[in-house]
This record gives sequence, structure tokens and C-alpha cells, in this order.
Amino acid sequence: MHTRRVVRIAVVAVAVLAVATTAVSAAARHGRQGDAEEHEAVAANARSGTGSCGVERWSVKTGTDADAGKITLAPATQTTVAELDALPAPGNLPDDSRIQPTETTVFQLSARLTKYKLEADSDYHLVLDDGSGHTMIAEIPDPSCVGSGSPLATGIETARDQFDARFDPTDRFQDANVPVTITGVGFFDFQHGQTGVAPNGIELHSVLDVGFAGAKAG
Repeated sequence: MHTRRVVRIAVVAVAVLAVATTAVSAAARHGRQGDAEEHEAVAANARSGTGSCGVERWSVKTGTDADAGKITLAPATQTTVAELDALPAPGNLPDDSRIQPTETTVFQLSARLTKYKLEADSDYHLVLDDGSGHTMIAEIPDPSCVGSGSPLATGIETARDQFDARFDPTDRFQDANVPVTITGVGFFDFQHGQTGVAPNGIELHSVLDVGFAGAKAG
């Protein structure tokens, strides 16, 4: 009996090891293991592009938080990557409320889209560069990850369609190097080594409109 139990335990251990090895191999094949932004928590959602949506400050990112009604959707405030990068970083980042006025403002800026990818939380991660040493991130959520009633939902769908018409994001970063005009809501993210992150963690999240080739966004 003792021998059988030992054999049974050994078989289970081998099976677990095989599953773990398969998962690691799959991650390696898709180039995920080196991307810090992939280390965020996610929640399962079968309708989304990756089968997952985000968790961290997710209501604020997608406009279902308690302060969503305070967002001034129009007109957009004209700005630059450098100006947003120069904003003071907040002392704390609340889960379900906004840091005003930055996170209740829709900004519009022109920059160069250098890289993009599909993240584990189904966002499109866009790296923006002003050509003068300033970078920041803009993100377009998967509409399936946006709760009903969000005032940002229509804009997110528009931006996602605009981006899909031009690019085909995968879970690996791809080069773009094209001029863009981005319209989106100001957002401060936690810093965890994301590619293109601003020094203060500022992002445009969610993106509501994308204009290519220097054209003004609508």
C-alpha cells in the first residue's frame, strides 16, 4: 500500500510539473516573460480579446467609478506629452475615485506612436514619444471589459475600431513609428516598469479617439 501511494504521488507530481512546464513554454513562445506590464492582476472574461480584463483601478480606467459623471468629455484640452509628464505625481491612487482635475479631463495631444501591443488585460498598450525625450502610455480597453453605463464606452469602441483598421496587435510589442493625435482621459497608473511609462505614471486611459498621419482626431 505504501509503495502504491508513493507511486501515485510521483505520478501526480510529474503531471503538475508537465502542466507548469507547458505554461512556461507557452509564455516564452509569446514573449510574455520579459514584459513587466503583464504582471498585473486580471479577471476572467471570455468575451474579451485575451479572455481577461484588468483589476487595478479598473473602474477609473473604464469610466464606471463613482466620479465618472464628473468627466468633462468635450471640448478636449489641448496638451503635449511633456506637459503631462511634468504634472506632479499624486501621493496615493484611490481605487474607485478620481484625482481631480487631471482624471476628470479629456486631453488631446499629438506625438509619435512608437510601439504597441495587446496586453493580458485585453488593453491595447500604446507608447507615445514626443521626439524630445518624453514618453507616456495611452491605452485602449477592450469594449467587452467596459461596464454598462460608462460615459466612455462609445469613445472606447470608436478608438478600438480606428486602431484595428490600421494595426493588428498581438501579445508582442510591434513597431509603428507613425504620427498620431490621441484623445483620452487623464489617468495616473501605478508604476511597475511598464514600457514607455511617464516619470509620474500619467497615461491617457481610456483613449477615446485616434487620428493617424497627423490628422486631427474627431
